[in-house]
Amino acid sequence: MTAHGIQHAELFGLPHSYYTVIARSYLRKQQAGVKEVSSRDPRFISEILPQIGRGIIPVLRLADGTVIQDSLDIIEYGEANAPRLPATPDSPKQKLISAVFFLYGSQSLLKAAMHYRWSFYDQQKTFLDHAFGFGDDGAAGKIMDRMRSYLPILGVSEATIPAIERNFENVLRILDRHFSQYPYLFGGCPSLGDYGLFGPLFAHLGRDPVPCAVMKSIAPHVFRWTERMNASVTDQPEFNMDEAFLPGDQIPETLYELIDFIGSEVGDELTDRIDFIRQFQASQDIQNGAPVTDTPKQRAIGTVDARYGGQTITVAVQPYLLYCQKRVETAFAEMNSANKDWASSEFEKAGLSVLLNCELPFTVGRSANIEVWERRAG
Repeated sequence: MTAHGIQHAELFGLPHSYYTVIARSYLRKQQAGVKEVSSRDPRFISEILPQIGRGIIPVLRLADGTVIQDSLDIIEYGEANAPRLPATPDSPKQKLISAVFFLYGSQSLLKAAMHYRWSFYDQQKTFLDHAFGFGDDGAAGKIMDRMRSYLPILGVSEATIPAIERNFENVLRILDRHFSQYPYLFGGCPSLGDYGLFGPLFAHLGRDPVPCAVMKSIAPHVFRWTERMNASVTDQPEFNMDEAFLPGDQIPETLYELIDFIGSEVGDELTDRIDFIRQFQASQDIQNGAPVTDTPKQRAIGTVDARYGGQTITVAVQPYLLYCQKRVETAFAEMNSANKDWASSEFEKAGLSVLLNCELPFTVGRSANIEVWERRAG
């Protein structure tokens, strides 16, 4: 990483935070000398919050005082500043599929992550109380209660829990087969997709006692991958593989299996969420560059009845989904005609065509660390 990039920056977050660990893993891999600072540090309240307008992590503060909020933004800032270990494949198919895996990890695995953290609170109370600092002051208990309260709007209920747990174990088995052959998704170095999956598969599911036990028992190669992702080096002595993405734009067969699984698990739900956003945009007088919600701390624009696990669930719809989907659509738009034909066929087969072109008048961008509506070209 160049000196004018992330050297001597500070990363504000928490060790058990879903999105903090994504940014932290990327920054560690760059060996850029970033100092990690707890968001409980008084400076977060006095110096960071006034700049970002809401209590959200992670936040990277550069040496010149510039703040960058959001793990995806932090990675993309690093990618633009000569990273030591780039996360963005140059080849078109790998770049596209990597963006899909980031979206899946950062958005869709949230159900499993929050379920296993909070539905099993009694079984892992000591660990979680320590992580959240319960007992130090009254704030920790309130934060934990608020986190638990999110389960219903995420679609976690007695009716859906069997499907959530079954899908978690299925994705572990698929990834375990993959990581028995490769240290990372696309070979010898982590991609954007690795970082997206790492958020839930470490911060919650690979760290909290109950889901971590599940992971270790049925997917030891996945657990080993979480250790690699936490290291400042590629940490792959088991593999005779260069620190590079697979040559020839190769997509391993195990990843085709993962794409198909993602489509079967959340393809319908993603379509329903994007349909809701389409109806919302049609009903509103949206101005280009306007914030997506009335206040920065508000993340959702409503709820929708969506399909998941053979059931209909009511879930909150966050426009941030489009912020991640935009990377998929951009990677697809950059492809030549032959690769577009390949992608269209694979995504249609998986039930994920909506990710290639959501056909909305507005996507989501960011201004001053706040999500804003951004008019789509054409």
